[in-house]
Amino acid sequence: MTAQPERPFHVGVIVSPHPHAAGHLRTLDALPAVEGIHLCAVEGADAGALAGNSPKLRSTTERIDDLLAQPEIDAAIVCVRNDLCPGILEAAVTAGKAALFEKPGALRAADLRRIAALGRDRGVPLGTMFQWRGHPIIHEVRQALGGGALGRVMAVEARMVTSQVRYRDPSHWLFRRDTAGSGILSWLACHYLDLLCFLLGERITEVAALVGQQNPEQIEVEDTACVAFRFQSGILGTLHAGYLLVGSRSGYSGATYDTFIGLRGTDGYVRLPLSEAMSYTLVSEAPGWAAGGRRERSFELPKSPAYGGRAGEFFVLDFLRAARTGGTPPAPIDAAVHVLEIVEAILESSATGRLVTVKDSSEPAPSQP
Repeated sequence: MTAQPERPFHVGVIVSPHPHAAGHLRTLDALPAVEGIHLCAVEGADAGALAGNSPKLRSTTERIDDLLAQPEIDAAIVCVRNDLCPGILEAAVTAGKAALFEKPGALRAADLRRIAALGRDRGVPLGTMFQWRGHPIIHEVRQALGGGALGRVMAVEARMVTSQVRYRDPSHWLFRRDTAGSGILSWLACHYLDLLCFLLGERITEVAALVGQQNPEQIEVEDTACVAFRFQSGILGTLHAGYLLVGSRSGYSGATYDTFIGLRGTDGYVRLPLSEAMSYTLVSEAPGWAAGGRRERSFELPKSPAYGGRAGEFFVLDFLRAARTGGTPPAPIDAAVHVLEIVEAILESSATGRLVTVKDSSEPAPSQP
């Protein structure tokens, strides 16, 4: 029997002024499976400037309810300020529309936890833009971990350092507490907290941290963080994050990065120098794992204008398919809830000088491959 072609998708996009708004539209334009884009611009976002000459644009509005009421829309992408996101996600769930939202999705974990529960009750899939989960480099390393390549993992580390605040407009909403919630932790380090949980298939349970405002610009949120944490199985880890680098272009598209993930176990280790090259090095002495020894893998994916490149395309497509079938998104909303729980524990630890237990939202940890 000949397989039936996939029915094209129509996607609603809800945006406020946001560094990633144009990137999401480029992703949808790049996806052959997407036939129509329906754009809702709020809080002063310029629909015309964002959509440009998109051949897939079918409608524009400034009313969220009007967008969500369109029956042809399969799912929504929500790319708005952190303080606006929970209310828009609630409207999407109420309308029965699956939604993929920009991280972190809320100012507080409790706000996003409530939306996650509402989505489960209504059977509406909700996903987070943790698109690193869709990159093949992450999938290969996760499979190696699940196959025992490192033996028992003992310790991990992550680094997410990028261009200083002065290159990023200190007056931007990302640096205000009432619109962003927190700073470098929820805007960029969130990806690396999620990646460590995803790779290990575990939650972070305890943190000890110091955060600060090290840049000379006066902002309301942390721009630097040094964190130690413990996973539920006892694995120890560290995270260094900050807006600390010179030599960048102004804005968000020209930022410089110094990023890294390392995982070390009783029988091997793996290092991912992500800002230097899309590659990893794995050394294993684990009995019976593949051929053992040292291996290096590099990735050169086809070029794509999408947010997150070609891997970003497939991440969004996986979400759209989950939205249509009622399946699990590649990065479920519960992943973002846990990251916000971790961030809140980090900020509490720094403020009190204590080791802080991370709140448990009672959702299951990511499953090990």
